Amino acid sequence: MRARVARPESFVWSYPQEQLPEEQASPLRNAPAVDAGGRIFLQFQDRLVALLEEDKKPKVVWEYVTGSRAPGPVVLGPQDTLRLHCCDGYLHALDAITGKQIWSPASVGEPLGYAAPVVDRDGSTIVSSPESGLVRVDPMGRVQKPGQFFRSRQKFDSPGVLSDGVLYIGSEGGYLFAIDLSGDKGANRWNHASDQGYVGIVRSAPLIAADGSIVVACQDECLYGVAPSGTLAWKTQMSGQMLGAPVSDRHGHLYIGISQAPRGMEPRGLLVCIDGNSHKIRWEYRTSAPVEATPVIGEDDIIYFGDNSGAIHAINFHGKAQWTADVGSPVRSAGTILAPQRLAFGLDDESLVVLECSSAGLAVEGWPKVGRTLGQNGFA
Repeated sequence: MRARVARPESFVWSYPQEQLPEEQASPLRNAPAVDAGGRIFLQFQDRLVALLEEDKKPKVVWEYVTGSRAPGPVVLGPQDTLRLHCCDGYLHALDAITGKQIWSPASVGEPLGYAAPVVDRDGSTIVSSPESGLVRVDPMGRVQKPGQFFRSRQKFDSPGVLSDGVLYIGSEGGYLFAIDLSGDKGANRWNHASDQGYVGIVRSAPLIAADGSIVVACQDECLYGVAPSGTLAWKTQMSGQMLGAPVSDRHGHLYIGISQAPRGMEPRGLLVCIDGNSHKIRWEYRTSAPVEATPVIGEDDIIYFGDNSGAIHAINFHGKAQWTADVGSPVRSAGTILAPQRLAFGLDDESLVVLECSSAGLAVEGWPKVGRTLGQNGFA
């Protein structure tokens, strides 16, 4: 085993409690999902585990062996159900309380590296196909493949979000799609021949702002806002790569991490705040290492994020540092607030670290984390 990492003063617990050997560890890049009962659902190696905190330690409630890792997050669907798309090409659906299957794993093809399953309010699951298009798995576990549900020449290698029965998802061809899910087949609402939805390559999760616009970070180092009609509403040039996803606070301001690699200099990073009205940069908070992690916002307007040096930062609405904690391993995951005063991030040493924080929970307005809610299902 590796030497135990020194823990910051705010450390509460980690899972697993003992570090894995370095050769066995695979970075944790996704936040866990959390249900109304406080159960924490974490994809760890070849299994899905449900945890509860007891006496400031993680207690395993149940384990479900998938036999394969999953690149994307576990998401909470309706009626206390979970979905996880694993590298062997199977989509798993479990009862969140017992950890038992609600239907046999569905063969949907290997997951794309940046994509994530989306579960609608009826319990159907939308999955990006490894060939192209989208697969839908109905609430009974029956598979409706791309040719049957939504055919496209493009791969959807990004997470999607849902609003009023429409799935907004980026494609490798540079277009954002608005797919109506109300029928037996998906239908794109936007006319790409008129360049509706064109923003460039999207890998990270979008968010839906209070005015209905869809905000996406693109690989051309620009943050885009797209109106519900598909027209470009605004565009903000950033000063580096955006490898995480944007989040927004109750005022409509946007936050995103930046990775910079100036020639001849050490890589560094920023957390950038973009004004929700003018879409100009309000402030920048500099870090000594790139910021690939997606921030999470607490109900007290504190923004938490990690960087590649192993530091977790807490800053206020004005961009002023509240504290920094060294957790000993790069932090490149999305963050979440599991419960009152419990902040969690995944680390590159394949552990979930939980720190004490001031926030009583997620911000109740805006889009405070990837997937918006503790269930990270992407509902607007």
